Amino acid sequence: MANKKSDVAAKQAYVNKLNAEGFQARITGSPADVTAEKDGETWFFEIKMTRHEDRYFGAATQTEWRQAFKDPDHFRFVVVIADEKDEHFRFIEYTPAEFMEFSTIPPFKVYFNIDLTGKPKKKSKREKKSVSLTEENFRRLNESYNALK
Repeated sequence: MANKKSDVAAKQAYVNKLNAEGFQARITGSPADVTAEKDGETWFFEIKMTRHEDRYFGAATQTEWRQAFKDPDHFRFVVVIADEKDEHFRFIEYTPAEFMEFSTIPPFKVYFNIDLTGKPKKKSKREKKSVSLTEENFRRLNESYNALK
């Protein structure tokens, strides 16, 4: 059975749409889900998939926003509304400025990952990209968030 949360089919459908429009597009993952070239310019498309027709709650990463702010003229957030079988897709593109209108920064979270089996700890991919929690790091994070409010 297919993973109901997977957006692989949506990404591929969007790549196919872009290629039909004259882009040379491919799924990349970072700094966005899809990278495409056209007329000597590189574009980035971040895919956000939902099966809901009325509301969509999701998140965009710091990596995605960093690229969006770096080159807003060549970055698009793409909301993909998929049917239950991932056979039909509707695409809605947003510029970073448009997507910002729907976006908020919530209070930061501190993640933990406890292996309850007692096996030696291996750093996960997420941990390699993250910052370790220390009292000093938390203080700086807290001050930063409070300054934004």
